[in-house]
Amino acid sequence: MKLIARQKIWLAVVAAVNLALCLVPSDVVEEVARQRHVMMGRYSRTHFAWIVAVAMISLVSFYIDWSTGEKYKRRWFQVIATVLFLFPSIAVLDFFLRTPDTQHYVRDRVAFHRPVSARFGGTFADRPEPHRSYPNAAPGYPDVDATLSTDRRGYRNQTTLDSYDVVVLGDSFAEGSNVSDEHAWPARLATFSGLSVYNLAMSSYDPLHYLESLRDTGLSLRPRLVLCLIYEGNDFRSTKSDDKRKSPSLSKRLEDYLDRSPLIKAVDRLLIETFGPINSTGPLRNASRIDWLPLAIPPAVASPLVGGVTPKYYAFEPKQLRDLYQSRDDFAADRHWLNPQRQLAQMHELCTSAGAQLVVLFAPTKAHVTFPLVADRVDPSKVRDFMAISYAEELPAPEVFLGELLENADAREQVVGDWCEKQSIAFLSLTAVLRTAALAGTQVYYTYDQHWTPAGHEIVAAALQQLLAQRDQT
Repeated sequence: MKLIARQKIWLAVVAAVNLALCLVPSDVVEEVARQRHVMMGRYSRTHFAWIVAVAMISLVSFYIDWSTGEKYKRRWFQVIATVLFLFPSIAVLDFFLRTPDTQHYVRDRVAFHRPVSARFGGTFADRPEPHRSYPNAAPGYPDVDATLSTDRRGYRNQTTLDSYDVVVLGDSFAEGSNVSDEHAWPARLATFSGLSVYNLAMSSYDPLHYLESLRDTGLSLRPRLVLCLIYEGNDFRSTKSDDKRKSPSLSKRLEDYLDRSPLIKAVDRLLIETFGPINSTGPLRNASRIDWLPLAIPPAVASPLVGGVTPKYYAFEPKQLRDLYQSRDDFAADRHWLNPQRQLAQMHELCTSAGAQLVVLFAPTKAHVTFPLVADRVDPSKVRDFMAISYAEELPAPEVFLGELLENADAREQVVGDWCEKQSIAFLSLTAVLRTAALAGTQVYYTYDQHWTPAGHEIVAAALQQLLAQRDQT
């Protein structure tokens, strides 16, 4: 069989593209720092997906172009017929596999919720999800058997009353991610205080949803107190971001639909479990950017026991340090703060009109709580290189950078607290109590997950109980 010049050139180009994709590795250290999956020890998941997709297309291309005459036409027809049959069949199969019990959310309004009277359960293991992880990966929090139960409204509550003393607004830090029903701090607060507490929080919520859920459900429960938890990790969002969620584009709706595809998830898991372990313990170039994580707190000096306390370990992503590096003035003028500021003001107005008091709770990131405790024991150059993964601008010299980072660490908390004071909104930061507990040897965050442990929820609930007790005395 003699191929024409066009076919030879095309097949050579296809082979070259495949070779280039395989020869050029991803920045593996960046993937590990962001706690993302690494394939074959050298490729990001996106890079590997391109390798697989291009390889499959290339095989089809070789099948077609490695022929001439009638055979060439016949193979084109076979490929087109297969595609026309296969894609609709896969779409139909995917649709029927989307059973209600596999859906964790009901998105019937802006303030979406979970399926009503549902029960989700499993064991949460606090270890790196990717096979390729930190060079000095430490043990995480012990396994947690977590059950999440919902009420007739689709929220995480064990009671169904017509009214409640306290309503809680928030995201996964308030709903209680990777802890069981009885461990989430709203449930512990109800036990400590004897008050009826309704948890209106939902994983993936942000201030837009807090406001909408307060309007939709919260105020109808006639609370005396509304606790709104603001997580500094992802609750500061612009108006533009909110508009996109209120009226998502067609491409966004398609993306969300595909993200929830059971078939795509199954293929993704298969690729991760097949190619993730390969070369996952091999040498890691530029490992010094991440080998200082996870942090040991209390800091281990010469012995694994410091003052009789076994250190606990904490890892976080570069983004958390990047956010801490923002100055007070920059954050105060940031559109990502101005938008939730307006939403908090609306919540305050609604609560006041309904005879309820709004309290804003500031939930710090893991880096905010833990990094200042060990900043004097880490190499500033390593920390600077680590944060540069998520920071586009030029950073100053390592020692100067570290000083600025520590100086700005509490900036967001201070801006939010000062604004609340000016608006006569009660404010409580949880940074100090979590930091004190961590330094004493209590593991308040999971090692490899961003959320609070059951012990962390207990500490938050105790701090809020103290706030309520002080409130009752005044």
